Amino acid sequence: MSGPAVETPFLDTLGIRRGDAVAIVGSGGKATLMYRLAGEAVDRGDAVITTSTTHLHPPTSKQTRGFYVTSETPDWLALVPPELKTRRHVTVLGDRPRPDKLKGLDAEELEKLREVCAPDLLLMKADGARARLFKAPGDHEPVVPEGTTRGVVVATVRAVGIPLDERQVHRPERVGRLTGLGQDEPVTPEVIAGVVSHPDAYRRAFPDSVPLSLYLSCAGDGESRDLVRRIVAAVPGSVFEGIYCGDIQRSRAVVFRLA
Repeated sequence: MSGPAVETPFLDTLGIRRGDAVAIVGSGGKATLMYRLAGEAVDRGDAVITTSTTHLHPPTSKQTRGFYVTSETPDWLALVPPELKTRRHVTVLGDRPRPDKLKGLDAEELEKLREVCAPDLLLMKADGARARLFKAPGDHEPVVPEGTTRGVVVATVRAVGIPLDERQVHRPERVGRLTGLGQDEPVTPEVIAGVVSHPDAYRRAFPDSVPLSLYLSCAGDGESRDLVRRIVAAVPGSVFEGIYCGDIQRSRAVVFRLA
């Protein structure tokens, strides 16, 4: 790390600008971060669309200002642009296989959404972790669409200490393969660093021209910051444009940058 930690809003911290299409991947707070970024973008005057290329729980009224499921609204392409103009934040998803689970947009729907609605900012949850605290992506993950301009990998410090098993880790066998961690052994900061920075994990899903950041969630106290420092120390300096940590419940994030 170089220099002291500085506090800035999430959008500024992650370098997200008007015109970006951001794919958020990983585990431990993707949707929460997405809606936080959307709220800040609306506050600065942007028109924002949030969506997913995988699955997402139905958003609450606090998370979004407008909500469409394309399979339930045949004329969604005509309805979303005027609502986006007036409400500034709309969430669009593809189908509702269960009341508590929504399917993301396919590539064709996403292309139409961007072309017709032309949002100032597009935020996409582009990975799934099945509510587990930690994961390593499978061969078909994450689902990063064409046109993505920035990627954010999310990992939570709450994963430190959990055993490598299917109850708390999504694709534990993949974590073991990438890091050498054995079944039921505890996840360490170094294991988290090993997964998120591995060339066969997240970086391979993004074009080389797309900058990738790492956001470490649930880092709101001194103990968690110590864990963050261990993760940062174990990440090679060439993988991420920046490594950031914070607590989503706070108004500001604390940023740590690699030297």
